[in-house]
Amino acid sequence: MIFVSRCGESIEDPDPPTAPVWVEKSAPTDTIESGIRPYNDGNGILLEWHPNLEEDISGYKLYRTGEDIENKFALIADINAFKISGADTFFIDDLVQLNTDYFYYLKAYDQAENKSEPSDTIRYRLIEKAEPLKPLGTINNYTPEFEWYDFTNVTYEYIIRVESFLSQEVIWISRIRRTNYTDFLQKIFYNSDGSAVLNSLESGVTYQWCIKSISLVDNRNFDIGGSISIWGYFTIE
Repeated sequence: MIFVSRCGESIEDPDPPTAPVWVEKSAPTDTIESGIRPYNDGNGILLEWHPNLEEDISGYKLYRTGEDIENKFALIADINAFKISGADTFFIDDLVQLNTDYFYYLKAYDQAENKSEPSDTIRYRLIEKAEPLKPLGTINNYTPEFEWYDFTNVTYEYIIRVESFLSQEVIWISRIRRTNYTDFLQKIFYNSDGSAVLNSLESGVTYQWCIKSISLVDNRNFDIGGSISIWGYFTIE
């Protein structure tokens, strides 16, 4: 391949970039989330990868297929590397349907339009979000019961996550097996497994919490199917 340098000189560049590398997916109960996953604010799949180190990298092409990995992959995004600051880069695919397997891979390309080999292929399946019910607003219970609606019949586990709103410190995160498939209402008391940072919550502090629903896991027991609810907020008097 030939590209024109900034000085106007034509330079031959036969070497393609290395294949992009996805950010390692976090385990469901890790306090810092990373890698392919759902996100709180909408119905989409968030993807993260490490930027290539080549000086002449120009961008990344993201390919996707649905339902079956044997289907033909289609280009869904061309991401400009010049807009990347050097941190791990990401893309949110919000043109997805619920209860559908999506498979992704990336190719990097340089200024001479050389394309890399494909990255590894990763996957995720979104399901309907759970709906936080309580606690919300102002409460007076230091060990509240958390309740949420789950209108699906495919979730078999939940991750409940409680944080301080201001500091974003994780106060409690716990993986819970679903026990009742016939009732949409699910519930659990704060720190029921004894793993919380605080035995009881504190007055005058605003907390946020959410529920991650898990419908499918891989051989490491990491989620490859699920959703995460919007945040609920509450303050103890």
